Amino acid sequence: MRPIATKDFSALVAEIYDCALDPDHWPGALIGLCGEMHFRLASLILADEPGACAVLDVATGVPEKDRAAMLARSRDAVDAWGPAGTLATLPLDTPLVHSLVNPEVGESRCMREVCLPLGFSDSLSILFSRERAAFGSLSFGRHVEDGPIGAREVALAQLFMPHLKRALAINRLLGSHALERATFAAVLDRLSIAVLVVARDARLLHANRAGETMLRAADPLGLRAGNVRAANGVSAPLRAALATALLGGTAVTMPARRGDGEQMVLHLLPLVTGGIVPGAAAAIFVAPATTPRPAPLDAVAALFDLTPAEARVLQLLGAGRANAEIAATLGIAVSTVRTHVLRLYEKTDTHRQAELVALLASFSLPVA
Repeated sequence: MRPIATKDFSALVAEIYDCALDPDHWPGALIGLCGEMHFRLASLILADEPGACAVLDVATGVPEKDRAAMLARSRDAVDAWGPAGTLATLPLDTPLVHSLVNPEVGESRCMREVCLPLGFSDSLSILFSRERAAFGSLSFGRHVEDGPIGAREVALAQLFMPHLKRALAINRLLGSHALERATFAAVLDRLSIAVLVVARDARLLHANRAGETMLRAADPLGLRAGNVRAANGVSAPLRAALATALLGGTAVTMPARRGDGEQMVLHLLPLVTGGIVPGAAAAIFVAPATTPRPAPLDAVAALFDLTPAEARVLQLLGAGRANAEIAATLGIAVSTVRTHVLRLYEKTDTHRQAELVALLASFSLPVA
């Protein structure tokens, strides 16, 4: 039985992806997760390496003075997992209940001197990465009044984990530090691809500089009475795609064509209403379907949880290779290539190889 109602799960996932574009929404998302999972504390850290200055450091449920005390005892927190080196052996992307990993955690200095005085008796943590190039973790604190951490909380954390990981990957891809230093509009203006933020009725709320240029040319998207419309005969599919994205709470990709015949790809990403822009319902990203610049394959793999083998197959598909050529290049059977392609369809929510190629091309580094 699913441990959460579908509508509640969809609402929280939508808020998580809203955080991908605006990290200021992480506190609200963490509060929502705590409420659903019956935790009172959450701490999210994303850094370039363990111990480095955090790209993202968000905490809820603890007064600032107590949070500072916790950070000052970070060495004790590492030791609380068990003997030296234990943390380095724990699995990534897996909800870990502290008391199950280390049954003696209650006797640790961190628990006795920091956590228990604040009323916290246990925690559930997820390590997203611990490499030199990236370190990320999310921890939830269980208050003594709320009882032990059970199977439902672990199952919920497992459901939300892939979405949290992808949102953090997008934060890193866009540069969370830049989002903190500049306004949302200034960051979008750095993108060479057009980005439009729209209301549920396709009314334009914000366009970046590339988007304004595109709208003035009305190619391939323009405006009519303040609403975004598609030129070249795809206005109806655009409205249908927007409705599908908003109804399902998932991103939708559709093709478009410029007046000169250039193939384009439209990505419609649902947003939490009233998030980055008041009344915002979706963001529309307009990217060329083909580009001479290579896509950041590591970022794409992180976004969709691709295995190294799947990423290599996707890269070769993007280079125009047929299945037989891919099999020969990688030294595997054609049937194995087909299996990888089917898994790529499932993970990226695509249905044809042309959609996979267009998706990969749309991630080509879009910084002006």
